[in-house]
Amino acid sequence: MADAEVERRMKVMRGDTCTISTRRRTYRRIESKAGSSRSHKESYIQKERSYLQFIKIETKNPPTSIPCSSSLTRRFFDRPLDSKCFNVGALDQLFIRDGTLDKLLWNHNWSVDGTVSFFRYPADKKLPSRWSPLGSFFVTSNYDVVSIWGSRYYTDFGRLMRFSHYQVEEFDISPGEKYLVTYNRPDPTDPNGLWLKIFDVSTGTGIVGLNNGDVADSPMGWGKDDTYFATLSKSNTVSVYEARTFNLLGKSPLKLDDVIDISWSPTEAVLAILLKAGGEQPLKVLLLQIPDEVKLAEKEITAIVGDCKMHWQSNGEYLAVNTYGGFEFFRIKEEGIPTDFLKVDKRILAFAWEPSGHRFAVIYGDEPTLSVSFYSMKTPGKITELTTLSNKQADSLFWSPKGNLVVVAALKEGKLEFFDVDRLAQISSVANVKANQVVWNPSGEYVATVSTIPQEEFYSDWCSDPNDPLDRFTIWSSGGDCLFVHQCQNRIMQLDWRPYGGIIDDDMLKTQ
Repeated sequence: MADAEVERRMKVMRGDTCTISTRRRTYRRIESKAGSSRSHKESYIQKERSYLQFIKIETKNPPTSIPCSSSLTRRFFDRPLDSKCFNVGALDQLFIRDGTLDKLLWNHNWSVDGTVSFFRYPADKKLPSRWSPLGSFFVTSNYDVVSIWGSRYYTDFGRLMRFSHYQVEEFDISPGEKYLVTYNRPDPTDPNGLWLKIFDVSTGTGIVGLNNGDVADSPMGWGKDDTYFATLSKSNTVSVYEARTFNLLGKSPLKLDDVIDISWSPTEAVLAILLKAGGEQPLKVLLLQIPDEVKLAEKEITAIVGDCKMHWQSNGEYLAVNTYGGFEFFRIKEEGIPTDFLKVDKRILAFAWEPSGHRFAVIYGDEPTLSVSFYSMKTPGKITELTTLSNKQADSLFWSPKGNLVVVAALKEGKLEFFDVDRLAQISSVANVKANQVVWNPSGEYVATVSTIPQEEFYSDWCSDPNDPLDRFTIWSSGGDCLFVHQCQNRIMQLDWRPYGGIIDDDMLKTQ
């Protein structure tokens, strides 16, 4: 590494040249996650006003149609369900934004192209559409309305509820699907107008909102079971709220200064907080149990602010944090939450946990030839290297939901390598793939690849070539066999499989 670059990094680590920007307001989600419990108790309370004051609102939009069950979500439908719902193929529904249309696709057998569109809705290219986090319903937005769609059977898919918000620009759904949050652009000239609203999904009732004089500086990060959510202010302080009352927990923000990032554990009410340390080390990671504000673990780390990221394993068993020269790992479920350090003395391009597992993968090195290493956290107090793939072209990692397979992708070069981590062996390698997204279906049986474009780059008079490889998506088997290519009418802007979600869906899968 050049001397000048070494000196620059050391200055950043000492805080000499570091400028932190957390003041931007975006509508993207802080990944929802949640925690663990133990250790001694500390109270972190801050007195000054740097938090949000929610306003109660009274709006109600009754269901536009009556679902076939007393609930809007599949998780609470009365058994037995329609026999088609017990077919994995029926569960594997795909959302694509094909030009100016949102389409939901279904295929009786994804091994062949029998794909049919069972839902179409005009899309506003400025506004998103997406599945709910558990896949219970589909959500669209259009100017001043957010709608949720769904049904007991895929054949009678219809609108279930409408939520009104003038000039809505974005929406979010809490991880447990209890709340819908809608946003528009704050208007300082109208201090009494509401730029944010929160609705009860099951009833359509508006609960609270924020007026234009009370603007959040970060999205709302939801904890486990939609019980708590947190925000990060422009003054770099953290406020935690109880969703049942929308009141500030402890009546004050946490007494923590210079917070850089926050992230909930996926399984328990534990908040991971990255902040400036103020000592010899530039940064610190703090784990807090909510709501009691119990400090579970604290660790000072050497890291460059812009490169430091927190990565929760999907079961909340481990937390990995990028540091200068490697990763710091927290073993959340072990007594005392011990830590391990993994040294990686080359540039890190990608990191990914195995879903619900103890393994992870890292891409590192200098282009064009890189290394991909696989490790295990299974042995307490030890990080075990399983294997390293050398001289690879790679920039992304995509684990199967089952965890045993991973796609090592070089998207720029159009290469995909399907790798079996159980056998530590390559299954297949594919070249000339036109894609910037690789998406596993929830059962781990299929992989979709597609080349999407940003919504603002699409125009309604786009002239599509029926043979254009960029106007299609490809379905692959989990072993890397190309099953079929589906040609669309226009460029694709979004693609995502329907999540399986709740308990009944797990039972469905057990019957396969």
